[in-house]
Amino acid sequence: MSDKQSIGRFSPSGVLIADDFRDNLIIDRYDPIFADMRASKIKHLKSANSEDAVTWNVFRSLRQIAPQVWLPGLWERALPTIACPTDLRAVVKLWQSVPPPLGLLDGGDEGHSEIDVIIEASTWVWFIEAKYRSDISLGTTTRPQRDQILRNLDVGSCYAGVREFFFSLLIASEGASPKGVEKMSEYADVSVPRDRLVKHRPDGLKNLRAAGLLTWAALADVLAEAAKAAHQDDERIYAKRATEWLRERGFGG
Repeated sequence: MSDKQSIGRFSPSGVLIADDFRDNLIIDRYDPIFADMRASKIKHLKSANSEDAVTWNVFRSLRQIAPQVWLPGLWERALPTIACPTDLRAVVKLWQSVPPPLGLLDGGDEGHSEIDVIIEASTWVWFIEAKYRSDISLGTTTRPQRDQILRNLDVGSCYAGVREFFFSLLIASEGASPKGVEKMSEYADVSVPRDRLVKHRPDGLKNLRAAGLLTWAALADVLAEAAKAAHQDDERIYAKRATEWLRERGFGG
């Protein structure tokens, strides 16, 4: 929390809404990204239940720590059937705008997708869709059957190009995101999304390797491990602070 935290107010459902969104952030409160951020996202960051705030706090903290420390543990929890890449020189990006595949536009308009988390290296790409107390959307305005997971798989595979592509849905619990869990179970067999997207993807999404579930509790455990294993003092501090912040919200033990 900031040294002079604003009092805020409570929503009709009893959720604390901060006067200043920075009161919900534990790292990089004055990053330039906020200067160009749309007003609706800034407003959402004020909520104590904001999935954007928890995404920022966790992944911006991870970004300050050497990937070799936390990436293998995170990978094992999300994609246990796939060996972690040997190329661990990865970067972490938040809320990057990614265009749809060109072939999709022949069938109607579709805007860019804002990807919550992209972790990528020279040989692979990992998209993470983060949910906190919400579920996935099951369609878009122009394509009612194009659920949020399928859309991520499509744009992510296209974004990755010749690199291997992986996807995870990050949730608080199965009860909080039942539709997302159902779709992830369905798409665990990657032949299913490949078949559904084949009309506008002549490449067949051959780079789509795997899709797996991830939880915030697992991330708390990864951060706790990093707080002990990181070589640099500041990296251990970043990890410890993020771990404590997540555990205050009931994730990890």
